[in-house]
Amino acid sequence: MTPKILLTEAIHETGINIIKESARLEIAMDPGDETVIKAITDADALIVRSTRVTATMIEAGKQLKVIGRHGIGLDNIDLEAATRYGVAVVNTPEANVLSVVEHVLATMLYLCKRIVEVDNALRMGEFDQPGSLPGLVTKLGYITQELYGKTLGLIGFGKIARKTAEVCIKGFNMKVCGYDAFLAPELIKQAGVEPCGTLEEVFGKSDFISVHVPLTPGTRNLVGKKQLDLMKPTAYLINPSRGGVVNEEHLYNALKNKSIAGASVDVFEKEPPNKDNPLFALENIVVTPHIAAMTDGALVRMARDVSEGVISVLRRERPQNLVNPEVWERLK
Repeated sequence: MTPKILLTEAIHETGINIIKESARLEIAMDPGDETVIKAITDADALIVRSTRVTATMIEAGKQLKVIGRHGIGLDNIDLEAATRYGVAVVNTPEANVLSVVEHVLATMLYLCKRIVEVDNALRMGEFDQPGSLPGLVTKLGYITQELYGKTLGLIGFGKIARKTAEVCIKGFNMKVCGYDAFLAPELIKQAGVEPCGTLEEVFGKSDFISVHVPLTPGTRNLVGKKQLDLMKPTAYLINPSRGGVVNEEHLYNALKNKSIAGASVDVFEKEPPNKDNPLFALENIVVTPHIAAMTDGALVRMARDVSEGVISVLRRERPQNLVNPEVWERLK
């Protein structure tokens, strides 16, 4: 019988076409728990983007053999339950690396060049006075920063952080330091990055700090008041990883009090965030809707890689990006 693959949300047609060549495709009416539980009962595979996959869903999938994560992070999947029920989990760890790196660089430049501030000032007529524009920039206090020679601090040193370091070192002659609780300092040093012994060391010495860790019980609220208080008043925080890693209340206070220069946040503790999220009222923060990986190229690669990984499992071929290899012997 042709296997059934259930999607909680549509993915790029590249992935859809791969699925249709080997399986029956069903896209859920909505990604809600009740709808997914009903649709998963006869599914051989489930592909999700950021939809939460619970133990109840996995248990309801009596024929379920594999869950595909359209992306890198696994915090929305009950990995322990999947492993317990013998369900393989695959993801796409390479697919959106370049897109997230570009997002980090774009927001670094946006912040240090004060784009939103000077755009608003010019539109509101603040520069409509005698003098040259360069002279008025100095007079009105709109001097900006260079990336050249500044220090970038990386929290976590996985694929995205490594590529970010490479581009910043080669492209902007930046100094880069990093901290990863699970990586030997020698491996960080091999990438031309200064290893830091503690998280706090990174926060104290960096001009820009970019967070690149998954959301786990150990990383929830990893960045809070203690770390933010160590930052230079001219420094910026960038979080393209997961919202729960940075304490939003503490970040709000640091930004409101201007104890740090600014921040860029692409992810939130609650997603979608409420429209009255306090961060939205601040002028020294760039907020984006979990968009770092949502580029044309990344969407194609994620759809392709997750579909190929799921099909491989259904064919009893070991997939390239198997997250829980301990289930493989039970699936062969």
